[in-house]
Amino acid sequence: MRPAGLKAFEARAEERSAVYSHEQKKDITLDEAEERQFREHPKAWDYFQGQTASYRKAAIWWVVSAKKEETRKKRLASLIEDSEQGRTIPLLTRRKG
Repeated sequence: MRPAGLKAFEARAEERSAVYSHEQKKDITLDEAEERQFREHPKAWDYFQGQTASYRKAAIWWVVSAKKEETRKKRLASLIEDSEQGRTIPLLTRRKG
C-alpha cells in the first residue's frame, strides 16, 4: 500500500467500518415477529428461501440495518411484496443490458 493509502487506513473511524452485510461475521436474521410476518406469506417466503444465500443475507441486512423502526417495517413490507411478486428488491436487482 502506498503512504497515502496507509494514512487513510490509519485515520479510519472504527464505527464506520464493517457496515456492509458481507463484512458481518455474525449470522444476520430477522427477529421472531418479522420472520413470522414473512412466513404468513407462503409464496413470498418460498421465493425468498429459493434465492442464493448471499442475496438472502444482503436483503435481510437491508431490513435490519435500518436505523428507524418505521423504516425497518417499510423495508420488510417491500421485501415481502417483491418476493410475493417473484422479484428481488430493487437495491439488489441486477440491471439488464
